Amino acid sequence: MKKTILAIIAGFVLISAGRYLLHNVLLTHGYAQSSDLWRPQADFMHRLWILYVANFVFALGAALIYARGVESKPWLGQGIRFGILLALVTAVPQSLIQYAVYPIHHELALHWILGEGAIAILLGVLLAAICQPSKSRA
Repeated sequence: MKKTILAIIAGFVLISAGRYLLHNVLLTHGYAQSSDLWRPQADFMHRLWILYVANFVFALGAALIYARGVESKPWLGQGIRFGILLALVTAVPQSLIQYAVYPIHHELALHWILGEGAIAILLGVLLAAICQPSKSRA
């Protein structure tokens, strides 16, 4: 249970930092090109807590799913595999849906897929590193 709690907290920090870097630093120009679609800064800041709740829920769900299915196999491969699967069920479809719904440039959707996909893979590796099965002592 301690490993799972640590994995949730570490995952939350990784997701929050990764998404800040991706969306507030790397994609600033992409968002500026479609600024008429987004909330004004003051309105966004008023709802910022919702993003942190979403990041926590994602970290919680990912950590619980990973901890439930971890196998006695090399942790790095499991983490990469889990991260890729997370990206396939989160970043890829969500970015494609957003691209279909909002009039954004396809480059922004592609950057979402790549950036959020990378965060998902890093999250998978982090969870695998933390949730490694304990080696039994004989």
